[in-house]
Amino acid sequence: MRGLLNKLVSRSLSVAGKWQQQQLRRLNVHEYQGADLMGKYGVNVPKGVAVSSVDEVKKAIQDVFPGENELVVKSQILAGGRGLGTFKSGFRGGVHIVKADQVEDIADGLV
Repeated sequence: MRGLLNKLVSRSLSVAGKWQQQQLRRLNVHEYQGADLMGKYGVNVPKGVAVSSVDEVKKAIQDVFPGENELVVKSQILAGGRGLGTFKSGFRGGVHIVKADQVEDIADGLV
């Protein structure tokens, strides 16, 4: 009986392993999109704004984050490893916690 049980367990594990290797990512959502969606349904998420230019960064700081001393600047990518990335400009890392007066410079480096 024990041998039969061991065979069954080993087969189920190998089937699970094959299934896990074949998983496909079918939902491509950026972090800001996921946060917007969760916030819409009552999940508590940090306040954030998606911007695509330094001018939009300036406006977001004035409109959304007035009086804040520190802010988090993040690049938005679909793949993992955002914190370790290097940009074409040579700038390193996709997540930065910075003083409010440094946000524009950091955002400009995330190109």
